[in-house]
Amino acid sequence: MISCLSGCATLGSYNPATGRNEFIFISTDMEVSMGQNLHQQLTRQFKLSQDQAKIGRLNRIGRRLAAVSDRQDYEYRFYLVDKSELNAFTVPGGSIYFFAGLFDKLSTDDEVAAVLAHEIGHCAAKHTVKKFQASMSYNLIQAIALSQLGEASRGLSQQASGAAMNLIFSAYSRGDEHQADTLGVKYMYLAGYDLNGMIHTLQTLQKESKGEAGAPLILRSHPYIEDRVKAVQEEIKQAPAKYGTRE
Repeated sequence: MISCLSGCATLGSYNPATGRNEFIFISTDMEVSMGQNLHQQLTRQFKLSQDQAKIGRLNRIGRRLAAVSDRQDYEYRFYLVDKSELNAFTVPGGSIYFFAGLFDKLSTDDEVAAVLAHEIGHCAAKHTVKKFQASMSYNLIQAIALSQLGEASRGLSQQASGAAMNLIFSAYSRGDEHQADTLGVKYMYLAGYDLNGMIHTLQTLQKESKGEAGAPLILRSHPYIEDRVKAVQEEIKQAPAKYGTRE
């Protein structure tokens, strides 16, 4: 399969967010197309907020973080879901959905930035597309890898997004979560936010969650919160040496 598709797939391309060469079949164009199809499905399932002040604040913070992301091959989009749950998630193509219940619970821009930076970390490390790619059938992956952008590719992206819809609310691996936290600290630092906002946000989520089944997605099946806080605290200490002195 590798020899057949090596000319069509993104084979061993370097990802600056993870520092590794990665084998990704799904192109950026295909990923964005999948995200657009998923957005149509999600807006039928969830009502988006019309609160312009909150939407403006979300986009202002999101754009500031997106500007320093390691991944700049698509446009990040931020949506406020009019629902009281303490959740946020991202889909392929850089769209991030932030639930109003969580948005209202976080009192500072730094805390909102912590959630967005974590989700942008998933985008930059391509955790979303890797998760969806891993779930796809051999035939669908092969068809995607061999397709060119056009009608056939759009049809394939619809099939792929249909399979991906079932995975949106599934948990990432613990390794992916630690990496998204690490990248979140990096992006908050580079964007000039108070890094302690991430610690405050994790502690707030832990306090508000009611066990595994009712926990926010950002905590569900994730590393123990105490371990994550300790890891984030260590990243905060190392940030100036790793990323340079902020102006």
